[in-house]
Order: sequence, then C-alpha cells, then structure tokens
Amino acid sequence: MRPRVLLLLPVLALTGAPLTASWSNAAVGLYMAVVPMFAGYVLFGWGLARVPASTATTLSLLEPAVAAVLAVLIVGEHLPATGWTGVALVVACLGVLTTPARRSSPRRARAAGGAVAPAADIHAPPIGSRAESSG
Repeated sequence: MRPRVLLLLPVLALTGAPLTASWSNAAVGLYMAVVPMFAGYVLFGWGLARVPASTATTLSLLEPAVAAVLAVLIVGEHLPATGWTGVALVVACLGVLTTPARRSSPRRARAAGGAVAPAADIHAPPIGSRAESSG
C-alpha cells in the first residue's frame, strides 16, 4: 500500500462503520472507488493526453456546468436561478473564447479610419543584425 492510503485508515476506522458493516456495503464502496473514480479519471487523463491543450482546457472548464445539468436531468436535483445563471455564463464565456477571431482586411481598416502598417520586407535583415551594421 502507498503511504497516502495508510493515512486514510484512521478516517475509515472513525467514520467507516456503515461501509464495513456488511459485504454489500463494502461492495458498493469498492464499486464507487473503481468505476466512477478510478476508471473515470484514467479515461479523462487518457483523453486529455490526446487532444490539444486548448481543447483540454475548454473541456475541463465546461465540466462543472455539464455535471450540474446532468444532476438536474438524471438525478432530479434542483438548481436555483443563480446556478442556471452560472451555467449560462460558463457556456457563454467558453463560446466567446472558442469562437475564432475575425481578421479585418486592410481595406476594411482603411474604411474604418484605421491606419494600416506597410508590409514588412521579408528580404531585409532584422534590425540590429550584423548584415545591417557592416554595410
């Protein structure tokens, strides 16, 4: 056993009487530890390792909102108005963050009164380079 597990044994001795009272209770506890917790986190980590960091971040931020909606739909939990507002804000903010930015063309920038910087000369040496100072 790992040392962290040993640190939790006193907690089990003090609060785990219902869990250790019968084999069926222990089986439910073992099931809850293995299926939703262990397998869930292993699969979650496996999936995060196979997607880009931006996608992983978006999915991780969306997880509490999805959990709240699933609790309402599956378990029958009641979510107050502030909870629904929070879910809506999370979804709206993630929608804004994941929407690709529109790039304005130089023609649109001029029409809007903005200044357009000239295109850089790709053949010119960088400023402060040796080729510029030796010539």
